[in-house]
Amino acid sequence: MAEDLRHAAGQPTYEVREILDGDAWVDMGILYRCHDYVEAVEFAFDYLGRRDPRRTGAVGGLQVIKNGDRGRRETVWTYDHAEQETRPDPVQRWGFDVTRRWNLPTGPVQRPTPLRSRIPGRA
Repeated sequence: MAEDLRHAAGQPTYEVREILDGDAWVDMGILYRCHDYVEAVEFAFDYLGRRDPRRTGAVGGLQVIKNGDRGRRETVWTYDHAEQETRPDPVQRWGFDVTRRWNLPTGPVQRPTPLRSRIPGRA
């Protein structure tokens, strides 16, 4: 009841829904409902981590839907397993793996020589 009153007072609600094979028309139902976008997306990532940690396709897709004023519904975040398979490899795109932590070089760093020593006739 309090949740309905809060929503009626103009507060949007966010629903996390599982969808089958990335098809929004095959909705598996509401998994979670809250009043905060960040909390909804965090739940979606936690759910994905629990149900499909290796991203093998056990979870076909997830959506976060915002229920706003006057019954207006808007999809504000999505995960689709099929789209993840076709995304470009980060190493090919950026030249390094953006999903891994970057470490400092293990060996000594060689500093460039000063410009004066590289110009002939100057010392």
